[in-house]
Amino acid sequence: MFDVMLDEANLWYQEPPLRKRKLEPPVYSPPPSPVEEEEEVYSSEEDMDPVEREKYRLQTVESCGFDVDFYNHIFNGIVPSGCTHYDTLFAKAGLHCHNLEKGKKYQLKRVVKVNAEIASLYNSYSTSEVIDPVDNSLHTFQTMVTDAGKAKKASLILLTKICRIKPQVPGLGDATVFWDFNAIDDFYKTDMPDWPFNDGLDNPHLFEVKESELLDNEWIYLYAEAALFSEWRSEMSDYTPFEMKKVMVQTKEDVVESSVKIKSSNAIFYMIFKVRGGGPVCRGIVRKTSDGRTGHMRLEARCWIDNSN
Repeated sequence: MFDVMLDEANLWYQEPPLRKRKLEPPVYSPPPSPVEEEEEVYSSEEDMDPVEREKYRLQTVESCGFDVDFYNHIFNGIVPSGCTHYDTLFAKAGLHCHNLEKGKKYQLKRVVKVNAEIASLYNSYSTSEVIDPVDNSLHTFQTMVTDAGKAKKASLILLTKICRIKPQVPGLGDATVFWDFNAIDDFYKTDMPDWPFNDGLDNPHLFEVKESELLDNEWIYLYAEAALFSEWRSEMSDYTPFEMKKVMVQTKEDVVESSVKIKSSNAIFYMIFKVRGGGPVCRGIVRKTSDGRTGHMRLEARCWIDNSN
């Protein structure tokens, strides 16, 4: 039901299907299976016990994949999984998307659990505990994010599809997993850009983010994290917080107000940042786009070490 990413990727890239992502040790290994190795694992839906198949279907439909028990499973189904470095980053991205849409500033406290769906692409269904800094109240947040692989000079492409506070009534809540890629402007569909010539000084579509604006929009550090993760694929807490040296934003539109440009649904961020602990200075580019549907945000990222510093 939810494995729709392959069709979407083909529409977007017009390329052959991406190879299956494998969670392999040491970085991406999931926890041991709840069943013993010698037990039979079903390879098709027809082989699955009818009672279990119906329970699985109901749980998937009612929870949108977030609250699904372990079953001797159909191939490519949703299963409980451990929280990898991917899932942590994806949970942050989903929460960021929700905050932008709803005008919130929820902060991630911890990822409570993750369900995984591994087919042609990887789906992460994470449930997290988040804090509202306004009154320090706790909320249960759910997000479904797809790892769409690499393409068009991007080393990481993630798509958020569900970003919501967990509904009190099962079966309700925002849940639109299908993307409308035709709604994205062609300006943002080309290859990822290179670093602007002369640091963008002669580009009227670029503006540099002021330090005060960076303090008001700390989520920009998440974009730097996504950029570095696209290259290093490791636990980001070992390298954060970054020392942000420069941030520039580009949009197709000639927006006068910088605050509007920063929060545009479609924008390209150019960042120079230094990794914590005497690490290297890096340059990262993140392109953010959306099709306008609730819970939908796409981040494409690339990064490299800045040898000029």
